Amino acid sequence: NVCILIVGTHGDVLPFCSLAKQLQEHGHRVRIASHEVHRQTVTSRSIEFYPLAGDPKQLSQWTVQSGGRITGEARAAMADPSVLKKKDAMLKEICTSCWGAVSEPDPLSPYYEMFGNANGSMKSNSNFVADAVIANPPCQTALDVCEALAIPLHIMFPQPWYYGTVEYPHPFSGLSYDKPASSTGTQAKANYASYSIFEGVLHANFGSFINQWRNATLKLPPIPWNHNFANQIASCNIPFSAMWSPSFCPKPQDWPEQCQVVGTFTQF
Repeated sequence: NVCILIVGTHGDVLPFCSLAKQLQEHGHRVRIASHEVHRQTVTSRSIEFYPLAGDPKQLSQWTVQSGGRITGEARAAMADPSVLKKKDAMLKEICTSCWGAVSEPDPLSPYYEMFGNANGSMKSNSNFVADAVIANPPCQTALDVCEALAIPLHIMFPQPWYYGTVEYPHPFSGLSYDKPASSTGTQAKANYASYSIFEGVLHANFGSFINQWRNATLKLPPIPWNHNFANQIASCNIPFSAMWSPSFCPKPQDWPEQCQVVGTFTQF
């Protein structure tokens, strides 16, 4: 049983539908867990679905407002603190819904069957417990639910994430994408550090909440509150597949072995 956790828009979900179909051809049972608005996109391709919390349209709007940068998030919060409160609340709902995605039946599947599922071939299967998880980075608790089930995790995304490189910065950092003059210069060092800094900001914001949830729901110990545990994906050497063409942008020379540039996923 493979669960694919995807937080994002229609464009984020479609490539993973193609991956899910390939996994099915190899004999795996596959479930895509994403926002309810994507249900028809998934089930129309005869792929099982589970609804994650969150509104992808609102998430995209907030990203546009902040310019997709940490500094933009800070400015938006200062201009209207209620926006940050609403965003935090939605992200926390997404975090907690990841547990049901890997361990529970689709709560709405019986309803769709009773009142006319557009894709009649998709019948509910009451039991689902994941044996492996594929996730994109916005699923902040993917590693936690995998820890609870003692199963492997693989991160896939069309942007660099988690693993630092001197070649270019984290996409949310707001730093320049100009090529550094030297791999040991100030710009290169800032590029590399931007990945752990971004994860540190998230850890500072959500760490306490996630630790409470880990204890109450997953029955796991808390994550230590220090910088060594802020970027858990990199610290645990979780595999990362970069979903872009290596001809367009080759794998950075300072990325570890578990990071690979695998190309784009064809949609069908």
